Amino acid sequence: MNKQVHVFSVDTSAFYNEEEMKIHRRQKRNYRFRATLKEIKSKYSNHPLLLNKADLYLKYTNKRIKKSKDKLYALFRSNETIRSLRPSEVDKENLKNIVSVFDSTLTRVLQVEEGSLFRDIIIVQTYFFDVLKDIIVNGFLYNNERYVCFTASAGQIRTKKTVFIKESVFHVYQRTLMCGLTIEKINELGGVNINKYLAYLALCNSATEQWYDFDIKKSIVVDDMTTTLKTTVDFISDKTYEIERKVMDVPIEHTDGCGMILPRKSKKAMMIRLPWVKGLLVPFPFDKFLREKNKQVGYSKYGVVKDIYGKEHDILKEEIEVIFTKSQFKMWKYYSSWSEYINKYLKYNCQAGKCNEEEDVIGNAKLNYQMLQTLTDITNDELKTISSETVQDIRRIGSDKDTMLKILGVTSYNKNKNHFQKALKVYPELLNDTYSKETIKQVKKSLIKHAKAGKVDVEGKYTFISPDLYAFCEYLFLGINQPQGLLNNTEVFCDLFDNAVELDCLRSPHLYREHAVRKNSKNKEMKRWFVTKSLYTSIHDPISKILMFDNDGDKALVCCDKTLVDVAKRNMQGVYPLYYEMAKAGAELVNSKSIFNGLNAAYTGGNIGIISNDITKIWNSDNIDLNVIKILCMENNFTIDYAKTLYKPERPEHIKKNILKHTKSKAPYFFMYAKDKDEKKVEISNNSVMNRLSNLIPNPRISFNNIGFGKFNYTLLLSDPNKPVPLDENLIEAYKRLDKNKKFMFSNDGNTKSNDELYHYASIRESIFLSSKKSRNEIVDVLIEYLYNNKKSNFKTTLWSSFGDIILDNLLRNLNKLGTCERCKAKYTITKQRQIYCEDCFKIVRKEKEREKKRKQRSIKLSL
Repeated sequence: MNKQVHVFSVDTSAFYNEEEMKIHRRQKRNYRFRATLKEIKSKYSNHPLLLNKADLYLKYTNKRIKKSKDKLYALFRSNETIRSLRPSEVDKENLKNIVSVFDSTLTRVLQVEEGSLFRDIIIVQTYFFDVLKDIIVNGFLYNNERYVCFTASAGQIRTKKTVFIKESVFHVYQRTLMCGLTIEKINELGGVNINKYLAYLALCNSATEQWYDFDIKKSIVVDDMTTTLKTTVDFISDKTYEIERKVMDVPIEHTDGCGMILPRKSKKAMMIRLPWVKGLLVPFPFDKFLREKNKQVGYSKYGVVKDIYGKEHDILKEEIEVIFTKSQFKMWKYYSSWSEYINKYLKYNCQAGKCNEEEDVIGNAKLNYQMLQTLTDITNDELKTISSETVQDIRRIGSDKDTMLKILGVTSYNKNKNHFQKALKVYPELLNDTYSKETIKQVKKSLIKHAKAGKVDVEGKYTFISPDLYAFCEYLFLGINQPQGLLNNTEVFCDLFDNAVELDCLRSPHLYREHAVRKNSKNKEMKRWFVTKSLYTSIHDPISKILMFDNDGDKALVCCDKTLVDVAKRNMQGVYPLYYEMAKAGAELVNSKSIFNGLNAAYTGGNIGIISNDITKIWNSDNIDLNVIKILCMENNFTIDYAKTLYKPERPEHIKKNILKHTKSKAPYFFMYAKDKDEKKVEISNNSVMNRLSNLIPNPRISFNNIGFGKFNYTLLLSDPNKPVPLDENLIEAYKRLDKNKKFMFSNDGNTKSNDELYHYASIRESIFLSSKKSRNEIVDVLIEYLYNNKKSNFKTTLWSSFGDIILDNLLRNLNKLGTCERCKAKYTITKQRQIYCEDCFKIVRKEKEREKKRKQRSIKLSL
C-alpha cells in the first residue's frame, strides 16, 4: 500500500497561450505589489501620510488588476484553438509540479513502474473555468499527443482537480478500466448521471493493493436489505423549511454499501474496489448459517437465492465466497446479467483492489471540536477529565521516554512508520540527539495547538460500521422481510469493548447533536457470528439516521470514556434524528460538454465548508438556536448531493434573515488554533465549550531531563562504526545547497508531507549521489559525520527522508538486528529469536501451513 508513483499536477495557467501568459505574468507582479502595500498598511498603521499613499497605490493597483483580469477573460472566450500544455510545466526539474500518488488499479493496469515519473496521466487544478472548459471539451495537446478528461474523485472535486489521460493510452486500456463498457454503450442505454459516472470511474484511481486471491466466479450480487422503521424524527420540509416533530415510517437500507465475505477468505473487514463496484466487505460465515438452518429443519431447505437479475444461485453448491449487494454495484443497469460482468471482467483482465483493511491493533483515537462543541452543558471539571490524558502527555514531553516515542509516532498501531521512526523503535537512545529534541519541540507545539482545537485523546477507537449481518441472512436466505437479527434497539456489538458498557458512538462530520449512546451487548451467540472489530448496529435502531452513515466503509468513533458518555446522555435528552426527502439524480448522455457541465456544477456548487463553519459559529455563540442548526444541516446534505442532483433548496426570506442573525459574527475564538485564523478575524473568547477547553490546555516549558536510557552513539548510524570518516567539503556544500533550496521544490497543496518516498527527496538523493564519485555508503557516512558530529545539527529531516533506508540498515546491522528473509531474500528487522522470515512472508507461510493442516484433517475425515 506504500508503493508510489509520481505524476505532474499543474493548474489551468499551464495551458495559456503567449498573449495570455504576458497578462498572467503582469498580474502576478500586480498581486505581489498589492500584498506589499497591505503589509505596509499593517506595519505602519500609526503613520497617516504613509497610509494615505498606500491607499492611493492600492486603489490604482486594484484597477490595474481588474483591467488585466477583464482582458484575460476576453482572451479566454475568444480562444478557438485546441490548447497545448507548455513543456516547461512538465519538466522533471520543475519539482513543484510533481506529486506522489499511491499505487492503484489505474497505475497497475497502465503498468506504471514504482517510483517512476509518469506523464500519461496529468492532474489539472482549476483556477479559470473558461480554460477548463476548453481542455475538457477539446482535450489538450502535449508532445504531439492529445489528452482527454478521464475523471475526478470526490476528494479531487473538493480541490477542483481533474485527471486527464493520454487518449491513445485510454483507448488501449478503456475496456479493462471500464469492464467492457464503453461510453457509446452507456449512452445507448439512456446515459447516466455524469458526476456519478465520474466518481465510479475514479474507483480505479483509489489507493489500493491488488486483491490477488479474489475469485469473481465465486461471487454474486443480491438485493439490499431495506426495512421500514417507525420512529420519531424532526421532519424538515426542503420547500417551506418548517420543522415538524412526528412519528413516521422511515425506510432504512441497512446494507447500503455493505456485502459479506466468508471468514476463511478474509478475517478482516475491508473496503474493496472493482470496476463499477465499491464498498465494505465484512466477514460473516453465511455458509455456516445455511448449514445450521438446514440442520434445524432436517433437509436442504435454504441456500438458493436470486441475484439482482433474477437468476437463481445455490450458495453452498456453487461455493460462493463473496456476496455483493446491489448498492455496491454502481453500474448494474448497464449489464444484462452478473454473468456478463464476470465474462467481461475475465476477458479484459480486470482487477480487484482492497484498501483500508481492518488493523491488527487499533490505537486510541482523538475527539474533534465538532464532537465536543455540541455538549453545551459540559462543566470545566468534565472537560479537564476528558482532556486529562492529552494534558498529561504535554506535561511529560521531554522527561518520559514512552510519551516521547508515542508523540513521534513510534507505536504498535502505526503500521507505516518512516525510517526515522523505525530507527527510534530499535534504538530509543536517538531521543538524546539534538534533531530528536528539536522534532519533539515542534511536535509539542503542534500537540498544544491541536488540543486547544479539540483534538484530545479519548478512550475510544475508530472502527468500521456494519449492519447486523445475521439479520441480513435471515432476510436473504430465510425470506423474512422484517427479520429479528441478534441486536435489539439501542444495542450495538463491538468486540473492542467490554460487555454491557455504554458507548458513545460518533461519526464525522458531526454537525447536529449526534451522540448515539448505546449499550454494548456481547454474548456467546453474537461472538459466533460477529467476527470482526467492527461496530455492529441493530436494524431496529434509527442510529444510521442519527449519525448519517452508510455501510460502505464509514467509520465510527466508539468511546467508552464514562465522563464523555454521561455528558452525551445528558445532552441527547429530547434530541431525535433529522429527516428530509433528498432529491433524485437524473441521467444524461455522456460527452465532453456534459462532463464539463457536471464538473463545473460540482466545483462551484458543492462548497460545504461555509455551512459547516456557520454551524460552528452558532454552537460557540451565546445564543444557540437548535432549529437554525437543523436547517443548516439539511442544507449541508443537499449541498453535498448538489453535484449529482443539481438541486439545492432555496431559503425563504424570513429563514434567510434568521440564519444571518446567527451567523454574521466572526469565526469563534478557538479557530485561531483549529483553522489558523488571525486574532483580528475571530470573536472575543466567550464561555463556549471549545473556548473553555482552549483555556484549560497548558503550555509548560519543555525540559529534557531524566529520560532514562543510555547515551546516544552516532557512530552506530555509520556503515562501519570503527572506521574514521574524513569530511568532503564539496559533498557537504552540495547537500547544504539542496537542503536550503528544498522549500522551492514543494507545492503548497498539501501533497508534500514528510514522507520518505516522495519524489522530491528521491531527487535530492540522486543529485547527491551523482555529485560525488564516492560509494553510496561513503556519501551517507560523510553526511552523518558532518551533521551528527561536526555540526551537531538540530535539523536532519532531509538526511533521514533522503537516505533513511541506508541509515536504518547501518543501525540494524550494527545492533545485530538485520536479517535476510529465507523466502523472499529481502532484508528485515529481527524482532524475535529464531526469526527466519520477514513479516509479510511469515504471514504467507503461516497461511500455507494452516491450509495444509486443514487439508490433512479433511483427508483423515474422508478416510474414516
